[in-house]
Amino acid sequence: MAELVRGAFVPLFDRLQDSEGASDSRSRLLTPAQLELSIGRELSRLMNTRSPLNLEEYPGSTGTTIEYGIPDIGFLSPQSHADMGRLESAILQAVLFYEPRLNQVTVKAFAPTVVGRPATLLISGSVTIDFKLRQLNFELQLDAQRGGLAKAI
Repeated sequence: MAELVRGAFVPLFDRLQDSEGASDSRSRLLTPAQLELSIGRELSRLMNTRSPLNLEEYPGSTGTTIEYGIPDIGFLSPQSHADMGRLESAILQAVLFYEPRLNQVTVKAFAPTVVGRPATLLISGSVTIDFKLRQLNFELQLDAQRGGLAKAI
C-alpha cells in the first residue's frame, strides 16, 4: 500500500555529509526547517563556486555540471545599477539551473549604503513541502575583496 510521505528528500551531497550514516528511509527526509538549511547551504556553495564561463558567455550556458557556479563577479561595481542588473541575471540563471527545489525564484542585489561595504543579495523562492507552498528568503553578502565570495547573513 502506498504511504503518504511527509517531508522532502535529502539531496545527495547532504547525505554524503551526514556523519551519523543513518540508512533508514525516515532519515532521508527533511523537515521544513532542515529543507531551508539545505537550500541555504546549496546556495552558498553555488555563490562561492566560479563557473569557467565568463559573464558574457554565461547567458548561453546549458547548466551542465562542468559549468556549475556563477561567473567571476569580482570586477562588478556595487555602485553601478547596470552591474547589479548583470549580477542579478547571472545569479538568477544559476539558481534556476542548480537549485531545482526553488520555484518562482527572484534575485535582488542591493548596493551597500556605506562605501567599502559588500553588496547584499536577496534570493527568494518557494518550495512545496507537506503539500504546502512555503516562501523562503536567503540573504547573502558579496565580498568583492575576496573575489565575490558570498556568506549568509
